[in-house]
Amino acid sequence: MLTRLHDSGRDRGQLALLVIGYVAITGLLIVVGIDVSKVFLARRALSSAADAAALAAAQAVDRAAIYSGDAGGCGALLPLDVDRAAQLAGQSVADDLDSLRQTFGTVDPPETLVAGGTVTVHLSGDIAVPFGGVLALLVPGHGDGRVHVGVSASAQSPLSAPGGC
Repeated sequence: MLTRLHDSGRDRGQLALLVIGYVAITGLLIVVGIDVSKVFLARRALSSAADAAALAAAQAVDRAAIYSGDAGGCGALLPLDVDRAAQLAGQSVADDLDSLRQTFGTVDPPETLVAGGTVTVHLSGDIAVPFGGVLALLVPGHGDGRVHVGVSASAQSPLSAPGGC
């Protein structure tokens, strides 16, 4: 007394289509996850290099201002020599350049800004992501499949100017 329902053939291949769709979505998530991880790790490496450059540049004390007595007085931050700070930041980035080139296609020279006793270093570069071709298809403006990353780091001169407090 079992009766067999008539199979009209309309449902054939529906499971295969569903599996193909899920595989495509999973593949896209894997590609995006790998690229995002690469950008995150590269940004951390660039941030570390910017921190080191800012700390090095904060050591560029303006000796002429200190010896002339224009250092600011008791408790003020030591004045920094703008040219020497830029030079020290550049040297620090040059020291880290070999390790950065493993991740970055290009690394721009550091931009150094000195304001009083604080120095800010801005670094940027382009990362070649593993699935750059997919990125070029999905995101307009990334025709070469590279991602531009920029970071900034600040540091203050480590000492206070001498003065009669």
